[in-house]
Amino acid sequence: MFANQALRPWWYLLVAVLLALLPWASPNPYYVNLAQEVAILAIAGIGLNILLGLSGQISLGQAGFFAVSAYGSALLSLRLGWPLAASVMLGVIMSGLAGLVVGSIALRARTHYLAMVTLAFGFIVGILAQRWTGFTGGSMGLVGVPPLNWGDPRSAARNFLWTAAALFLAVQITSDFVMQSRSGRVLRTISESESFAATVGINAAAWRVGAFVVSAMLAGLAGALFAHQSGYVSSDAFNLDRSLAMLIVVVVGGLGHRYGPVLGAVFLVAMNQAIADLYTYSNFIFGALLLAVMVFLPDGLSGLGALVRRKRPASLRRNEAGPGAPGVGDIVNLPLIAVARGEPLLQLQQVSKSYFGLAALSDVSMTVRAGTVHALIGPNGAGKSTLINTICGLYRADSGVIRLAEHDITQWPAHRRARLGLARTFQNLQLIGGLSVIENVMLGVPDRGGVVKAFVSWLCGRPFESEQRARARALLGFLGIEGFADVSPGDLSYGHRKLAELARALAGQPQLMLLDEPIAGINEEESRLIAAGIGRLREAGVTILLVEHDMPFVMSVADEITVLDYGQKIAFGAPDAVRANPVVVEAYLGVETA
Repeated sequence: MFANQALRPWWYLLVAVLLALLPWASPNPYYVNLAQEVAILAIAGIGLNILLGLSGQISLGQAGFFAVSAYGSALLSLRLGWPLAASVMLGVIMSGLAGLVVGSIALRARTHYLAMVTLAFGFIVGILAQRWTGFTGGSMGLVGVPPLNWGDPRSAARNFLWTAAALFLAVQITSDFVMQSRSGRVLRTISESESFAATVGINAAAWRVGAFVVSAMLAGLAGALFAHQSGYVSSDAFNLDRSLAMLIVVVVGGLGHRYGPVLGAVFLVAMNQAIADLYTYSNFIFGALLLAVMVFLPDGLSGLGALVRRKRPASLRRNEAGPGAPGVGDIVNLPLIAVARGEPLLQLQQVSKSYFGLAALSDVSMTVRAGTVHALIGPNGAGKSTLINTICGLYRADSGVIRLAEHDITQWPAHRRARLGLARTFQNLQLIGGLSVIENVMLGVPDRGGVVKAFVSWLCGRPFESEQRARARALLGFLGIEGFADVSPGDLSYGHRKLAELARALAGQPQLMLLDEPIAGINEEESRLIAAGIGRLREAGVTILLVEHDMPFVMSVADEITVLDYGQKIAFGAPDAVRANPVVVEAYLGVETA
């Protein structure tokens, strides 16, 4: 939708007009009530879609957040006489606080354990709602909750629909922006690989909790609307069936798709009407439908359109000007830390790391000078990857000191080190399958424009994130793979994926790059391209710490080499000196080369 982004605000305006006219287009008030149900379900579904479809966190306790806000808003307006706007707002905030607590607990849980945590929360809230009768009324419920009818009982259904529809549209627009912006890319990244997310400067823990809070608040908004829809709130409305209904909405509609929740909500409301006479068998019917969707339509109803629009991957269009075409000075132009060329940039002092008593690194000390290519070599199991992971913050050193320029980063988390200008690539490729190649590269581009500015530009149909996209495209052109910008990483050859990951690492304008086997699995042409790129990056002042087994490649690009064996440094020096070192020859090279 919105192939022409300039039409975006007009499409939203058209939808708003249609929703406003819906009460008069309805053949009878009953359909107005059904439209109200769709709006409430869609709002809650959007929240769960952000949580599950984007960040990959499953929740079976959304009914708990729904209930917290419903009771909070109902009691504030019924017993304390608060204005409806204030009571609804506070009810939503209460759900958000509950989401903050559950989300913080969820940081220690994953997959089915997380599902159990949220399920327990939903059960606890449901039991409290049923048994705390003096507060909630239990199964008898709260009667006389002020309805959201704008003070006009005769037009109550219409006014409530307008309110629910306006809130739904606002939530949908915000969700659309999230799906198409850096926020959506970050959440998808966290879902696929939190360790990779940390290396591009993403605080995965904060984003995971944030997704929980947003999801809880949207469930709370739906709960508050539910409370003020009919003026009656009973504990029977907040059982597991409510959570399962929200799950059905997002799964049937299409997890991670922009319009999945509203399609799922329409489907669920329509199915409830269609099988109203088969209530006894409704759970079996919905179970069978869920199973059918998961088997035959894994992308839900939203995936039907994607199947029609699916295109074959674009062919590679080489950059005829070669690897230096975009101008490396434009690619590396914002150093985060100032160190003169040749001066120490990265310093390790007696760094050690053990796993269950087995030493992977033993008192390793080394210095990487600014503006150089420093290679780290050694046999398999020497501790090279452990050292790289310790430097970038994925592992914590047991002892020793790691300094980046004047900063002691020994205890810093990985995302904070990345923001200082430390980037890395992985031996096992880390590209996000749910994003295009250019969107993967954009993950590394610093976001300096601001969310509000980007949202306004996006909503008005103007280009947004244009600077980030242009920079990512230039980086792909620099490495000769711009023709693959808009395809999925899964459609690339292994070598091209290596180049895409290198472009992503370059996107953050790094002061220090950690390259873990950058030419493993690629052909000679691509190896020459990477070697040329490394040389130009060195000329631009980027410092590179390189792990690689291809000795001709290492000897051709490295200024200095450190050799590890069994977690200990056994040699250091210029390539010729290391190649001639008898200790290195015996431990790693095997034969002395000329």
